[in-house]
Amino acid sequence: MAAGALLTLMMLQPQHINFNSSREMLTLDDLAGEVTPVSRLRTHNHHPEEIVALQETQKVRVLCLVLAHPAAHYTKAVHVKATWGARCDKLIFISSKNDTKLGAIDIGVSEGRHKLWAKTRAAFTYVYKNYLSEYDWFYKADVDTYTIMENMRYMLSPYDPNFPILFGSKYVRDKKHLYMCGGSGYVLSRVAVKKFVEEALPNRKMCDLTNKFGEDVMMGICLKNVGVMFGDSRDSSGRGRFFQMTLTNCLFNEIDGWIKSEIYYKPDTVRLFLLCTHLTSSTDIHYPDMYIFRLHLSPRHLH
Repeated sequence: MAAGALLTLMMLQPQHINFNSSREMLTLDDLAGEVTPVSRLRTHNHHPEEIVALQETQKVRVLCLVLAHPAAHYTKAVHVKATWGARCDKLIFISSKNDTKLGAIDIGVSEGRHKLWAKTRAAFTYVYKNYLSEYDWFYKADVDTYTIMENMRYMLSPYDPNFPILFGSKYVRDKKHLYMCGGSGYVLSRVAVKKFVEEALPNRKMCDLTNKFGEDVMMGICLKNVGVMFGDSRDSSGRGRFFQMTLTNCLFNEIDGWIKSEIYYKPDTVRLFLLCTHLTSSTDIHYPDMYIFRLHLSPRHLH
């Protein structure tokens, strides 16, 4: 992946990376226990009042739910914690094994692709019972998702978390079932979580608990049936922010056939305001993080 292309398309202010040769190489176990510093919001040449307005958007409180399994704790989840997960207001790995060092909890559901829907239901039930009043938005992602939390807060800032709405990459199954694709994750408002747990889950007519479709499609059906709005996550120019594809797919416009057949809006490539994307390798997650938050370009004012 070309660093220059990625930085140009994301349009974010990079920061200086300090390569300290005296520091020993971190092990995966070190990464799990390390507290990653949260970077201060960087801006371009804005007026002071614009900077204040941008900083205000970062007050949006987001809890991140990342689905993981024990075998992925120190091969994938640890890299989420060391990068974008550190910029969530709270990060919880939803697993079948407790790991206090990593921040994983045993949600009480066994592992397997056929268990993803049950695991997702249990995850949102857990945050409903324990954290609903503490956060504004609840973002569900996977261990192979990469998210720019600063951009997410900026996108969510105009919206009221007490209104039932969710955002993500909008798709449609069988030309009738709207859903937000799970690969790039989806984010629910506080009231959307409340309606899901209180109204959808207890009512089998509203919310089928079987694996009729994938987890993301089933979630979409349940939320729609209880009146949760499917928000438009595109920017003011109609360009996408959530991407099911990998960054390489986005950069070179390589879109799978199933995506073309189910995506709600015309497929787009990465432009200006990337928010979430899907990755293929556990270590790939460090590349966008380095390019966006740590790399210093010289001269400073490149256009």
